[in-house]
Amino acid sequence: MNILIATDKFKGSLTAREACTAIASGLQQRYPNATIRLAPLADGGDGTLAVLGEYLHLRPRQISTVDPLGRPLMATYLESDGTAYIELATASGLVLLQPAERNPLRTSTYGTGLQLRDALDRGIRKLSLLLGGSATHDLGLGIAEALGVRFLDAGGLTVRPTGGRLPTIRSIEPPAVKPWEGATIELLCDVDNPLYGPRGAARVYGAQKGASPRMVEQLEAGAEHLSALLMATTGVSVAELPGGGAAGGIGAGLVALLGARMTGGFAFVSELSGLHENIDWADVVVSGEGQVDDQSWQGKVVGGVLEHCRRAGKPLHLLVGRNALPDDGAAPSGVASIRDIMRVAPDTAAAVADAARYLRVLAGAVAVVDAG
Repeated sequence: MNILIATDKFKGSLTAREACTAIASGLQQRYPNATIRLAPLADGGDGTLAVLGEYLHLRPRQISTVDPLGRPLMATYLESDGTAYIELATASGLVLLQPAERNPLRTSTYGTGLQLRDALDRGIRKLSLLLGGSATHDLGLGIAEALGVRFLDAGGLTVRPTGGRLPTIRSIEPPAVKPWEGATIELLCDVDNPLYGPRGAARVYGAQKGASPRMVEQLEAGAEHLSALLMATTGVSVAELPGGGAAGGIGAGLVALLGARMTGGFAFVSELSGLHENIDWADVVVSGEGQVDDQSWQGKVVGGVLEHCRRAGKPLHLLVGRNALPDDGAAPSGVASIRDIMRVAPDTAAAVADAARYLRVLAGAVAVVDAG
């Protein structure tokens, strides 16, 4: 029997590799004669950089930059064969701020822009920016600022872009020499939310970045204003761009200003990992993530794995931290079973602290049919 384990990270507890390894240990105890293959996965959000290292020979590059509030920070990106892989969260991530510091009206992606600038100045012509975990809502204007783009108010004075300053920007001036010319900038994204509106960046993700309801309305107004200004300046319409609302509108801003292109993060990583071939090889597939909910089927790892399994006619078992699906956690078509750590852990703190042990226990309870 061939078993493929292809999981996402368990955020705050385990990397994708650690989760795969824990599940493999539990399955191997129950099925000692099974052949088990591990394929750690990611969807383009935070944690993707570590997974890329599973499949590519990457070299680290550490530089001095700044965090979302402009404080000095050392951050690392990876490179290989003329491509730089930069994870937004390393310089502009929510994890860099204390809860009381979270305020998308004040934060900027300038620190991530310094990482892109470093790669471009060193002659790298392909950049993959991994979106997710953002503390910002500046539409990526901070990144563009680090690359030489100027943003001006009605009086012609320079504006340092943050979420709260978007409405004050009245004109955009590109630099005489554009460091991104001739380069390919790819945005790896795990959501399809538009820039603004009911499913837009501010209304869906603003609260987790520290925005109050009033602040959400301010961010929404700023995004609408910038959308119109970007259209007038660049001729690129981003108001309804799928994924334009990712990471506080970075998708919209960088597509318009830098000619970046959006790419599905899961599709990118799954191709690198050979997921299609691995599922063809497997008799049974096991996947998982920290929490399975309605969003899990839309661009996330478990949803992508499920689609591959459905096409291949292979059973899929899910092991997750928490099952937050409606209808009492009922599994969708194609999922043979869902087991979650919170069913066996005494509380959330124990589930997070000892996730590997609980995954081994859950894996040992997975009932699979020997197809071979």
